[in-house]
Amino acid sequence: MTSGRTTTTDRPAPATPSRPGAPSPGSGRRLRPALAAAVAVLVVAGAVAGLGGIRPDSTTAAPAGSAGPAAPAPAPAPEPAAFAVTPPPGWTAPTAGAPALDVFGVPFARLAEAPPFAAGDCPVGAAPRGVAAAALVAVPAGTTVEQAAQAFARGTGESAYAGSAPQVAVGPPGPRPGSGEPGTWVEATVRTDGTASGAGGCRATDGAVGVLAVPRTQARDGSVGVAMLVVAADAGGGPGDAVPRSALTDLAASAVRPG
Repeated sequence: MTSGRTTTTDRPAPATPSRPGAPSPGSGRRLRPALAAAVAVLVVAGAVAGLGGIRPDSTTAAPAGSAGPAAPAPAPAPEPAAFAVTPPPGWTAPTAGAPALDVFGVPFARLAEAPPFAAGDCPVGAAPRGVAAAALVAVPAGTTVEQAAQAFARGTGESAYAGSAPQVAVGPPGPRPGSGEPGTWVEATVRTDGTASGAGGCRATDGAVGVLAVPRTQARDGSVGVAMLVVAADAGGGPGDAVPRSALTDLAASAVRPG
């Protein structure tokens, strides 16, 4: 899997579900306008003054008539962390310098990975077989947290499997797995053409996605700050072992506020 930037237009059609209980193609098409509308206005919560407080300016001007250099600029406020997770067996901390997982322009910080597989003649630098990442996003008034979670489930599948013609089928929202804490959980399935960097047979043909969305704050304009955990993992096909689907729900059940 790789991190890739996606846009809110020209989405590929949802895949025809290949297992019982998956959403039908017709239901995916009916959901699509609502998901696109939700994604179009979702932004990083740290950039929204109403949710995260006003950021300090990047520079501080010297008072009029004063001599000497301008006063040092205050350090930018750090982005608040969304979640801390407990990696399931076989998962590790992300590699040093790993780029954020970009989903609809929102950078999700990587929290855990299932290590990549060695694949013979396939291109070097294989993507991890699984990735868990988190961010704070602002869901605007008029868009539900459930719609946002479904939108990001589609975007996560497209981003994590970018370059392999991913077809994503999004399921309905449900309760958070595990402890009964509040939150919305959405799962999706991904079908790919099995290519990595143009080489066939070098990527899983089936992927699984899970998105956990937990409201944190509400702004005066009605928008809601949501902590969001996205997980994507190879479910079958291609080289290497599949990642157990239970890893997705285990990660969601373990997600807590950091600190």
